[in-house]
Amino acid sequence: MDLKKKLLIVIIVIAGFVFGVSFSTLYAQVHIAEGTACSCTLPIPLLIPTFSSLGVFVGSIVYYMLSPAISREVRKVDTKAILDLLEPLEKEIIRRIVENKGEISQSKLSTEFGKVKVFRVIEALKNRGVVEKVPYGKTNKIKLNEKFVKLFE
Repeated sequence: MDLKKKLLIVIIVIAGFVFGVSFSTLYAQVHIAEGTACSCTLPIPLLIPTFSSLGVFVGSIVYYMLSPAISREVRKVDTKAILDLLEPLEKEIIRRIVENKGEISQSKLSTEFGKVKVFRVIEALKNRGVVEKVPYGKTNKIKLNEKFVKLFE
């Protein structure tokens, strides 16, 4: 469900709640003013806790419906624009790391691009905090930094 439909449903729920509270309050006020308020037909002392509970319930429904939509709207990030800031070889290495679920061995990258190039690019990315180099046997595992893993999911 898109954000506009959810907002419409939320507005309808809130308007219905306000109408229900207003109508019940008016009904109770008229019966009290006429002197016909009998707790056997209308439990007036229970109206306040009932409407308070109903208000909390309506509020939680509104929060439940809107919170995922709002967080999804904030989360949209153009990863292509971020990758365009990198050099072509850096971009390709980051793409390979992302394809391998956030980590790849340095030796695997070296066979594709050359040892010296890969070493220099990885050092540059490591100095900028984009990747982490973790010793793994006779080679290294290159891992994408946690904040970038979440970005490229």
